[in-house]
Amino acid sequence: MTYKNFRSRLRGVRPKFMGSGLFAEVRAAMIRPDPSGPDPANSGFRPDPMRPDRGRGRQGAALVIVLLMLALLAGVVADFLYSVRINTYLAGNQAEQARAKAVAEAGVAASEGILRHSRPFGRGGQSVFQNEYYNLFRCKCLGPDSGLQLPGPAEEKQNSGRLGGSREEDEQVLNMSSDCGEWSLTIDYPMGDDMLHLQVFDEQARINLNGLVKKTINPEEQGMALNEAFKPAVMELFALRLREMGAQVDQRELTGLIDLMVDWEDFGQSGGNIDSDLNESYEDGDLIYANKNGLMDTVSELKMIPGISDDIYYAVKDFFTVYPVAPETGNPVWKVNTDMASVGVLYALIRGSSYQGDVPAATEEECMLAAQQMVTSGVDENGFRKAREIPAELRGRINVTNFALNSDMAQIRWYRIVSTAITPSGVNYIIEAVVAVKPDGQTINYVYWREG
Repeated sequence: MTYKNFRSRLRGVRPKFMGSGLFAEVRAAMIRPDPSGPDPANSGFRPDPMRPDRGRGRQGAALVIVLLMLALLAGVVADFLYSVRINTYLAGNQAEQARAKAVAEAGVAASEGILRHSRPFGRGGQSVFQNEYYNLFRCKCLGPDSGLQLPGPAEEKQNSGRLGGSREEDEQVLNMSSDCGEWSLTIDYPMGDDMLHLQVFDEQARINLNGLVKKTINPEEQGMALNEAFKPAVMELFALRLREMGAQVDQRELTGLIDLMVDWEDFGQSGGNIDSDLNESYEDGDLIYANKNGLMDTVSELKMIPGISDDIYYAVKDFFTVYPVAPETGNPVWKVNTDMASVGVLYALIRGSSYQGDVPAATEEECMLAAQQMVTSGVDENGFRKAREIPAELRGRINVTNFALNSDMAQIRWYRIVSTAITPSGVNYIIEAVVAVKPDGQTINYVYWREG
């Protein structure tokens, strides 16, 4: 049977089962042109236009599936690469934070070594402190790195001013802000790629807020007594900082504010030298909290006193402390190391010590000038530290010695350590601590610690 006759028969008979499966494949093989036979193009063979080319359709679907799979794979790879980049960055940042923390802790350990083996904040100045640490002291706003020319001996100056220098230099010194003049032991030391910035301050160069009260003979029954001599100094420092903020100072409101601070610390004993509580509790919005009736643990407790806003707190916090306490009596140590204190602290002590009753005997201008004179008297022509002197014209009118700490006497001393680590990428890690050092120099107790 020829190909033509076989194909003609198939056209006449087309069972349903021959359109799919194995029979379809057999049929396709049977009707496939024989390569050795005649050319189908010339034999009248034509594809059936009513039957779709199923092979070509399957090829188009596969292309779409492949493209979808490639797009999905590309998304997965992109997400993986992004995750790798983020995780690498976070791991690097954590490693840098850990390294910075280690550098800051090394600074604290170095401070311990300095405080154990020397007395760097003694009143004797260079005569007592003959070691390599002496040259590390820096006075804020003064000294060779400050850009402010220090007044030298009066005989070497022409057109001498009130501070021993020229009138132009006097104007510079008299423009010092109240936070100038505080001494610190400062070290900048590279540690690998990082930088350590270490500062050690005398915590007793600040005014002790807990010095507003002192223990009575029988504190269990009598509570705490008001420290009448110290209250004016605290009040004057608040008044100074409020004026520098541009606020109007109302003496009656300021006195009431200090009374609230005393009320916070007086143990609330109604039979004591201080009257019973002015307030049993305080309200701050929906928050109600009880009066503490005890010494402050941190300076930040000031924010719990009614009338002290955040602006006022941040204006005064660096001038106060709460940590120095005599262990044998439990009384706050309220005397100040005037050789290391700032202009603002000295002004408050000078003005406060001039009070006769409720009235100061010295004007604000006189006290500020005296404070600035004391600061400049404690810096020699090379920028080194020396003992400060009270101006002679005010010695008979003020009694700062009542507030002055004898820093060379064997006693527990308190210091503030600020250790800052700086990485090349700008990451800063700061540890701030307050330590109490016993006279033997071998025992150091931490009373405050904050890091971050």
